[in-house]
Amino acid sequence: MKKCAVINDLSGFGKCSLTAAIPVISVMGSEVHPLPTAVLSNQTAYDSFKSLSLTEVMPDFINEWKKLNATFDAILTGFVTDTRQLDIINSFIDEFKTEKTLLIVDPVMADNGKLYDGYSMEMCERIKDLCYRADVITPNISELAYVAEEEPSERLDDLIRYGEKLISKGIKRIAVTGYKEKGNISNIIFENGQVNLVTSKEKGGYFSGTGDIFASIVTGGLLRGMTLYESSTLATEFLENVIMNTNVDNHNDGIEFEKYLGELI
Repeated sequence: MKKCAVINDLSGFGKCSLTAAIPVISVMGSEVHPLPTAVLSNQTAYDSFKSLSLTEVMPDFINEWKKLNATFDAILTGFVTDTRQLDIINSFIDEFKTEKTLLIVDPVMADNGKLYDGYSMEMCERIKDLCYRADVITPNISELAYVAEEEPSERLDDLIRYGEKLISKGIKRIAVTGYKEKGNISNIIFENGQVNLVTSKEKGGYFSGTGDIFASIVTGGLLRGMTLYESSTLATEFLENVIMNTNVDNHNDGIEFEKYLGELI
């Protein structure tokens, strides 16, 4: 089995981050090796939450993995709590990434045109630098603008221009999530000199964890040998089906993806 290291937080409620990545990538046929960045009572969009950063112990965990002679076919990164964690992640990549290791970066830092609470421009600069090390990045439309150093926009032509700018500066492949127009929601795929949209019907607005599920399916698909477009199409179709069949009172609780994991086998 192929092995994927996932560097992300563990949230008790919200069906996001590691609680999404572990089942999704596993059911798609690859081993998941989680390196938690933080443990949260619940994801941060709820009215309140408690969080414990694991910055101090992450290097110890990595040293134990070195003793095990660990190797990885892919590395997926997500939520971080501080700039020191970005130093740790870069060291992790230096240690474990080979020419055959895929690096997928989900540049978690913004939504709705604004940075998340607690994220500084210094953090954004460091996350942007990490994106340039990646084989694939999966930003939402707000994060795309920050990485491209452009004004947030919801216009398709702007988003394509931002993506092409990043490709011209050395980022290899991009899957941009969350472009909305006329009742549809699209992901914009930049791959091999082409730009393609993968579109589904928009239903219900915000749901916790959908970006993490998308990045996880993309990672699982790439590990299967799929193209970014193919894996993004699989992720889009899966999410559309699950969202259409999800009935929750609080969208912070996430989507009912567990019942449909068999579709990813």
